Amino acid sequence: MIKKQIIYLMMMGLSSFLWSQNKSKWVPPLDIPFSLSGTFGEPRSTHFHLGLDIKTQGKQGWEVKSVAPGYISRIRVSVRGYGKTLYINHPDQTTSVYAHLKKFAPKIEAYLKSNQYEKKSYNIQKFPKRDEFPIDAGEVIGYSGNTGSSSGPHLHFEIRDTKSQKPLNPLLFNLPVKDNQRPQIQKVYLFYPENNSVTTPSESVPLQKVNDSTYTSPIITTSGKIGLGIQMYDRQDLSYSKNGIYKAQLKVNGKIIVQFKFDQLDYSDSKKLFLNVDYPAFKKNKIKIQKMFFQNHHLLTFMKSMHQEGIFHVELGKSYQVKLVIEDFSGNSSHVEIYIEGVKKKNQNKLLKGKLIEPRLDYQIILNEKEIYFPRKTFFDNVIIQVEQDEKTLSIGPDLFPFNNPYEIKFVFDQKDSLKVRQTFIAKKKDQKLFFLPTILKDGLLETKVKEMGVFTLSRDSVPPKIFPSNFSSDQWLSKFKYLKLKISDDFSGVKSYSGSINGEWVLFEYEPKSSMLTYDFSDKVFEMAKHNLRLEVEDNVGNKTVYKTTFFRKYHLD
Repeated sequence: MIKKQIIYLMMMGLSSFLWSQNKSKWVPPLDIPFSLSGTFGEPRSTHFHLGLDIKTQGKQGWEVKSVAPGYISRIRVSVRGYGKTLYINHPDQTTSVYAHLKKFAPKIEAYLKSNQYEKKSYNIQKFPKRDEFPIDAGEVIGYSGNTGSSSGPHLHFEIRDTKSQKPLNPLLFNLPVKDNQRPQIQKVYLFYPENNSVTTPSESVPLQKVNDSTYTSPIITTSGKIGLGIQMYDRQDLSYSKNGIYKAQLKVNGKIIVQFKFDQLDYSDSKKLFLNVDYPAFKKNKIKIQKMFFQNHHLLTFMKSMHQEGIFHVELGKSYQVKLVIEDFSGNSSHVEIYIEGVKKKNQNKLLKGKLIEPRLDYQIILNEKEIYFPRKTFFDNVIIQVEQDEKTLSIGPDLFPFNNPYEIKFVFDQKDSLKVRQTFIAKKKDQKLFFLPTILKDGLLETKVKEMGVFTLSRDSVPPKIFPSNFSSDQWLSKFKYLKLKISDDFSGVKSYSGSINGEWVLFEYEPKSSMLTYDFSDKVFEMAKHNLRLEVEDNVGNKTVYKTTFFRKYHLD
């Protein structure tokens, strides 16, 4: 065991040495001034951000370059997530990741399309051999875009440890990000964590800005166990985006209680996002209050606790100086000083009524033609669940507790009509709208798995998807067209799959869900005829299908 630990530490030391030796030689992935819309470690709605989001001036098509020599180890194309993504392994035992690309460099694009046509699929993942795609530092590997779940044109850029695949902060590698701005403290909150309590009440601390870097507050009178939360952001030069903080430290009476620093992350951290970000505040008001404490040993890898999980005890009659310092990667900092007097305070905990759910146990709740099943470890800690139902709906709440794993919701559905069975699903009801949930039929029960509270009901989708030609008409000559475009949509359960062919041969349509557009590149294939028959089939998530057929004309030999 000791030998294994020594070897691991030696390997980590070697990796750190190689990184330090090579990072000064890295080439920026874009030849434009670096403006960031996202930083490493900042909390998003479902995860901690694993890289940098580099703005591309609202445009697509900028040359994206490899930051260092290496070889392409992975190519991935997906409608969702990272979209078109490239992974390059480097000699210093790091892997660089380039996501949301519009397209790849020509040799990579040709390789990829060959495999897409072979598998007859737009979504694809390939792991080229080490010697297939050697890459030089500064070599163009693709072009910036907006593919996948991107909300606007940008380059998502990551650095990972090749062996462990743990994301590393790209700013550790001397990227040209200018930052002369101090991070900003918006609000500070006092939390009152209690042992075995299912709620953690909080109260806002009134702040006064003393100068550009210093905040203070009136004397706070309270007592008992206290944790601190902070709403904050940072900006880099050339950017108005409110990005995440690199480092934070909490001191009580000069003693460090807890601190965090985003040098690297573990994928397990994202699952625990709402152990760090106050869940009720985010769900209710969409604000992100990062906690400077944790409970019940739910430690995140980037946090370090020096005292009682970051929780300190305010005793009656005693005074406390609380200092919170936040810092960005460039060393710009701000701090807030809070003085607390230990005075008897009314208990902050609110009593909730409902059913206690403990994470160590399974729970099955049987209702009238409905069931709920909470497996062990659905939640991180004890929670209180309130369940209500009527003839059509099932209501589960309150929405105060973060999920560790999904739970099951079941509705009795004993239908003999196979069409109705296929088209019926469990939906979430919100603001008088219904949202599709993936549903299966098992033993006479429609079943879905969710990681959210809310109101659920049965719904049905009997309307097939719609298909419209976008840049052409039937029987039109398209000899000078570079692309064939069609718009597809489904107003309820959503598009599940599509398949297109020309003259009976499968062709690659690229799908962009944000615009609902399917695009075929005429340069993919050469058809030795003028008249062409197009067939496109689109299927929604409950199996409704639409087939679109048309004819167009295109010269084989262009003048």
